[in-house]
Amino acid sequence: MDATLRDRFDVEGQWALWREHTIRWAECDIYAHVNHAAYLTLFEDMRIEWWLGAGGTFAPDAPGPVVGSLEVKYHRPGHFRDGVLLTARTASFRRSSFVHQYAMWRDGLLCSARALCVVIDNATGRKAEITEPMRRLMADRDGAVAEV
Repeated sequence: MDATLRDRFDVEGQWALWREHTIRWAECDIYAHVNHAAYLTLFEDMRIEWWLGAGGTFAPDAPGPVVGSLEVKYHRPGHFRDGVLLTARTASFRRSSFVHQYAMWRDGLLCSARALCVVIDNATGRKAEITEPMRRLMADRDGAVAEV
């Protein structure tokens, strides 16, 4: 992320993945505020983009992430037609799980979220190990910390 984009949305911290988005009416409540469920869908889109960009796939016979827990903090409302910046990064990882952080920015932070994602082998339903190349990417690009 370059300084111009960071300044335009007043972004804090380092983020591995970002995408500009314009809030659609379908993402709002009757008061033209971003609906709480829309934040989760937008952050899910970032999670999927992150997983695919890290070399993961989505298939019945391949490992993939499932959300084990999710915490959301609403700092300020977003509104219809706002231009926002969505960001994602991996904060930490273990053998078969990782913690993602997400944020939505417009003149500073609007909403932040933290998801514990568990990698599941879709063929067996059991936990699967995160591959070594993906672990390196989490550490090198995202600044994620390996937990015991």
